[in-house]
Amino acid sequence: MEFGPAPTRLVYALLLGAMVLAATVTALLPETSPRRPGSLASLRPRAALPAHLRADIVPVVPAMIAGWALAGLFLSLGPSVAAQLLGLHSRLVGGVVVTLLAGTGALTVAVLRSRPAPSLLAPASALLGLGVLTALAGVVADLVWLAAVGTVVAGVGFGASVLATFGTFARIAGPHERSAVFVSANIFSYLGNSLPAVLGGIAVTTLGLRTATEIYALTIVVIVSIAFLLRLNQLRAQRRRAVAAPCTRGISLH
Repeated sequence: MEFGPAPTRLVYALLLGAMVLAATVTALLPETSPRRPGSLASLRPRAALPAHLRADIVPVVPAMIAGWALAGLFLSLGPSVAAQLLGLHSRLVGGVVVTLLAGTGALTVAVLRSRPAPSLLAPASALLGLGVLTALAGVVADLVWLAAVGTVVAGVGFGASVLATFGTFARIAGPHERSAVFVSANIFSYLGNSLPAVLGGIAVTTLGLRTATEIYALTIVVIVSIAFLLRLNQLRAQRRRAVAAPCTRGISLH
């Protein structure tokens, strides 16, 4: 868009070419699962949240929604914020803004992928909130470097939250439940990504870009705070059960 011809068309031609290449490579990959009847029926999505999993899922959902709402904020308003509020009008800089979040998130996933998912949920929520507040402070104070630092911190939280949330779904769901549970997880993620972005766009037209960005960012902070508190409450409950278990066994033996 910044340096090539046909800025509103070339990018789509490049994306289409990349997708055709990816589809070709995928079609040539060897199949690792045995073929069984019912392939068409298996494409019908089934969403489910089994009752015995909900205690583990409830603390995860706010973090999942907040992380993908943050991605929606940067993808929908990030370049506009950089141009109109920070004075960075280059399209390349607009792309860098998104890359600071998504690229940092991808690197975080690569670095932390071997960590247990439950250990990442609280730190991810804290980093998401801290990063969003720091980036917002940079925008309000017109400090590009501070907004960039906050974006990187939020990107680390975003990547960690992806591992924590999807890792939790994978850990708690049995093999016969996993497909339906992951459909539910994707519903949460994409609603969190799409609806706030649409509402943010409406807010920009009615309230202005700065006010809409501030409301959007503070809403994400509130959601990640809820996720953080739910996780702490879950950890306290687990510790109470761990303390009570030996006492219960002792009473039973006596």
